[in-house]
Amino acid sequence: MQKRLYFICPTDHLESVINKAFKQENYYCTSLGNSIRFTSEMVGQINALITTKEIKEITFVLSSNNHIITDALKNHDFMNIRGLANFYNEIHKQKLHSEVLWQTNHRQFLILSYYLNMKIKELHFELSNLSCIPVKINGKIYSREENVFKNIYSDLICIEKHYVN
Repeated sequence: MQKRLYFICPTDHLESVINKAFKQENYYCTSLGNSIRFTSEMVGQINALITTKEIKEITFVLSSNNHIITDALKNHDFMNIRGLANFYNEIHKQKLHSEVLWQTNHRQFLILSYYLNMKIKELHFELSNLSCIPVKINGKIYSREENVFKNIYSDLICIEKHYVN
C-alpha cells in the first residue's frame, strides 16, 4: 500500500476529503496556511517519519479558498499570530508580482501555486541534506466548488522576479 504525507492547513478541514479521494495510508502535518518552518528539528522529525513509515510521496495541499491565504491577501486579521508575519509578507510579495506579470482571473490559484512551489523547494532542499531515500514532493489545490484536487502550476510559471533588459 502506498503511503503519503500531506502538509495541510487545519482551517481547510481536508483530512476526510483526502482520505476519501486517496485511499491509501495517509499521514498529516498541519500548519496555518502551510506556513511551516523547516527547522532542523522539524526536518529531522519529517525524515524519521518518512524512514519509519516508508513514505514515498509528500503532497502540500491548500483549498482554493483557504482562510489564512485569503486573510493575507485582504484583511490581515491573523497577522499577529506568532509565526505568520513572514508568511503574510511572502503572500503579499507574490500578489504584487502576479499583478505585474499576469493578467488572469485565476490570481488566487497562481499565488497558491507560487507559495506551494516555494515550500516544495524548501523541503526538498532540507531533505536532500538528510536522506538518501527518494521521495516525490508535489502540491495540489482543492476546489470545494468542483470537489477536485488540481495540480499546482509548474514552478516555471511561478517566477519570483521579472527582469527586462
